[in-house]
Amino acid sequence: MKVKYYKKDDLLVIELSRKPFDDAEMEGDFIVHYSKDKEPVSIEVLNASKFLKATSKAVGTKQLTV
Repeated sequence: MKVKYYKKDDLLVIELSRKPFDDAEMEGDFIVHYSKDKEPVSIEVLNASKFLKATSKAVGTKQLTV
């Protein structure tokens, strides 16, 4: 898995697989790309800074231990 943030576009891309994508669906600020087999290949988070700020508030600042 790869995660990349594009500051200029405020876009977070989470690459789940290196398979080429065949289709995509958008729901709110999320775009999920799917392979021909309908497996998720990547997730794009639009307005990522807003999403990350909201997520960090929900999770808190303490680190979780696994």
